[in-house]
Amino acid sequence: MSRNSRFEHRDKRRKANMVLNILIGIVVVLILVVASSLLIFNKPKDPDVAKEPSKTAPATSENKQNSQEDVKDPKKDTSNDSDAKKDVSSDQDDETKKTDDEEKPNKDALKDAKETDGGKTSDVDKTYENDDWEPVGTEQSGSHTATYDSSSKDWKEMIKAMSYATGISEDQMTVLWLGNNGGPQDAKGTIRDKTTGERYRVEITWVDEKGWKPVKVEKLR
Repeated sequence: MSRNSRFEHRDKRRKANMVLNILIGIVVVLILVVASSLLIFNKPKDPDVAKEPSKTAPATSENKQNSQEDVKDPKKDTSNDSDAKKDVSSDQDDETKKTDDEEKPNKDALKDAKETDGGKTSDVDKTYENDDWEPVGTEQSGSHTATYDSSSKDWKEMIKAMSYATGISEDQMTVLWLGNNGGPQDAKGTIRDKTTGERYRVEITWVDEKGWKPVKVEKLR
């Protein structure tokens, strides 16, 4: 082999090695670039966030069930509150009805009473007495003195007793006269029924700690 041929062969090997080294270098660089890119994309931005479970993770079947129960519970509570309100309202209605029944006068009060003669005076048409009449109760305490002041409790309780005896409600009653009936604990009043125009004279007496009790009712002519 000539000298020139050996030189050319050596030069070709050197160039081939150079090209191979360049290609190897390019491949290594590409590997490094790709690896760096993967690390950058996979690296979490916030380490704390990476450690904590996602707050927006899909709910499991158990979480869904609990969530549904949480939604239903307020309705149940509302239903219970509604029932409680109904019970309270019912109790109030019962109390109101009971109070109204207790304060509502008996329209047949005189029908339940015993009718006697017309009385001693010409202005009396009929006279009624009833052994079942009871004292109407009182808010007063201590010793009692009849008071004929229209703003006093005694006056209001006397009106209540006359309403009870005649069956005329207090709002349908006009008091024509109310005063002493011969004794410190006896009173007498004349009233008129606004609806019918009929007039009555009612005698009442005081019962200690129990209030005024009707004694006699006279229907006037």
